[in-house]
Amino acid sequence: MRLFQVLALPFVALMFVVSARSLLSGRVRPVASAFWMLVWLAAGTAIVVPDATTRVAKVLGIRRGADLLVYCMVLGFLVGFYVVYLKFRQLTREITVLTRELALRDVRDGTERDHSSAAAARN
Repeated sequence: MRLFQVLALPFVALMFVVSARSLLSGRVRPVASAFWMLVWLAAGTAIVVPDATTRVAKVLGIRRGADLLVYCMVLGFLVGFYVVYLKFRQLTREITVLTRELALRDVRDGTERDHSSAAAARN
């Protein structure tokens, strides 16, 4: 076994166990835990059998396994950033709606407050 395999395989195994525990504890959605367990399993396989990535790459028309991994990582990062962007937009909309509802409630109740002085009084 090469030095990289000796160093990387325990890390990947640990991350697989963490993902499995998250699945069993219910802290993370089952689909997300299963996805990460598959990712760690694929990473472990690629570490133990490095030629497997080259074989898969050639089937897909890519010359080297390392190129396949880079392409997959780039696509994964793009999808991840897009999902985070959509979540950020959703949270921004929810905060805007909540702020409007609170402002309208304050006006309806006749309790329009000076929020800056209330915040200063708490500090």
